[in-house]
Amino acid sequence: MFTTIRRSIALAGFAVAVAGARSGAQGPPSRSAQPDLIPRDLVLALISYGAGTAGGADLRVGTVPNDIPPEFVPPGLEVLGSMTQFENVIIVFGTREPPDSAIGTMESRLLAAGWTRPPAPAPRQMPRGFVAADFTGGMGGTPNFVCRGSETVNLTSMYRSSGGSILKLSFNRGARFSACRQRDEPTYRSPYDEAPVPTLRAPAGAMTTGGGGMSSSGNNQFTLSTQLSTRLKPAEVVAHYDTQMRAAGWTPVGDGSLDFLSARTYQKKDENARTWSATLYSIKAPDALEQDVGLRLSRR
Repeated sequence: MFTTIRRSIALAGFAVAVAGARSGAQGPPSRSAQPDLIPRDLVLALISYGAGTAGGADLRVGTVPNDIPPEFVPPGLEVLGSMTQFENVIIVFGTREPPDSAIGTMESRLLAAGWTRPPAPAPRQMPRGFVAADFTGGMGGTPNFVCRGSETVNLTSMYRSSGGSILKLSFNRGARFSACRQRDEPTYRSPYDEAPVPTLRAPAGAMTTGGGGMSSSGNNQFTLSTQLSTRLKPAEVVAHYDTQMRAAGWTPVGDGSLDFLSARTYQKKDENARTWSATLYSIKAPDALEQDVGLRLSRR
């Protein structure tokens, strides 16, 4: 309920911004030059950032604030717009690169301009198990942060409906709880942390409809699961994840497929030379729109 309320407030803020753009003849020159309609890609990118906090924000279409560092706006990127609120600025770009490449290119540019990576402790690894096709970071993953003093830049990206991707640069001018300040990391490691679980990105275009899950049987057996909506057959889904399993160091042992079921088995040694077995599978019931995908790991 609270999420719905926050989104309603954010949408109301954007509606006001659109109305202000349409009556631009009465406002400042910089606003009167903005188009009547805010582009859909810009709205979708900004609403995920400012939902519930859009009140008082300065929303610009096709432009950026004058006082931002010049390295934030490289040549060749399409500036969809920006939003400023208090000490935070978010800039949305359109790029022809896929999400991961778009982030890497911008990060390299900022590092060359004097920005640095977050201080120790080192960033944590990507979330393991099944993730969305356009996943680039997020909770528990390697943060796409760069730092300069107490200032922070966070980079995120997602696929764009018209091709390429949307790159979102979030700039914080400095705060008490800056992401660039050193924090103590917990030393506890669960049995799941010791399992060599790979990161498995969904096929492009596939929608994660059932979320992710994990169940365990003791300390030596785990099952990860997700549900995908895709036109791919189970054998094609398993083949897609198979490439990532091999890249993560898993050695294939066997495989088998039917029209509604496909599975492959693997083995791998962890950092303590213990042998793990894994079974990757995908099941699709007749006439179902989704298929269940799972990865079962067990240690000898």
